[in-house]
Amino acid sequence: MSIVNFDLRQLQYFLEVAEGLNISHASRKLGITQPALSRQVRAFEEAVDVLLLERGKKSISLTRAGEVMVREGQAIMRSVEGGLKRFHREVDGAELRVGYAPSLASGMIEKAIACFSSRYPKVRVSWFDSSTQEMWEGLKNEKLDLILEVENDDPAIQWQRVSEKAFRMAVPPNHSFARKRFLKPEHLDGERLLLLSRHEYPGYWNQVTTYFTDHQIDAKVVGEFDGISSLKMGVEAGLGMAFVAGMPSGMTTVKLKPEPAALCIAIGSLKKRKLAEWEQAFVDGMKEAG
Repeated sequence: MSIVNFDLRQLQYFLEVAEGLNISHASRKLGITQPALSRQVRAFEEAVDVLLLERGKKSISLTRAGEVMVREGQAIMRSVEGGLKRFHREVDGAELRVGYAPSLASGMIEKAIACFSSRYPKVRVSWFDSSTQEMWEGLKNEKLDLILEVENDDPAIQWQRVSEKAFRMAVPPNHSFARKRFLKPEHLDGERLLLLSRHEYPGYWNQVTTYFTDHQIDAKVVGEFDGISSLKMGVEAGLGMAFVAGMPSGMTTVKLKPEPAALCIAIGSLKKRKLAEWEQAFVDGMKEAG
């Protein structure tokens, strides 16, 4: 059996019938007659060479093969729809949709976008300030093309590393620790610590809390923040010290010794989709900027 033996319209008709298992309802929704719809579904069964529906006198039901076809057919339709959207974006004026967390992208975006725009002036880049969960869902639902995030082991995502950011401790300017060359784990015992949200930045959270465990730090976490701007305000207000990745502008930071493992920042895309030339060029530009 070859996939060219049927057209997508027949698959669409079968999926509509399978959704409610009601020929008359499906025919009204599709705007065709019941006999015509029945013929198209039977033609689809002949094309795939397997019975998909059990037909009774007053009802129909899915066979085991029909249940599998519903799952696989829906995946085929989503893939086709996604491909058509990407096709029109490239033909009509390409758009690159990038999910990112400002706290991770600081300093890289401006450099990368200037170089990319000069090379691909017709490609519109749309940025979406997102939490980790929103990025993962947006990528898998094909609402985002790329995400700039902490690298993880999700099997559906392929990563291209763009930067490694060392952790430092951000302290209020008038804090006694601001004059130290570095801080040891014992310096953090009992200190008021501020972190980025565990829900919105799970990669960051896991690395910081692993550092606590590895060095037996009696961590006193007094606040979680939704981004680097609010975290900076917390430090400036004297609420506590904060773990930050890299050297955010306007913050007094001190090195940690021993250093926590660096935060690996990467661009993620769906493994099942090959990047367009201009998408890979954008990734390469981010690597250079990082």
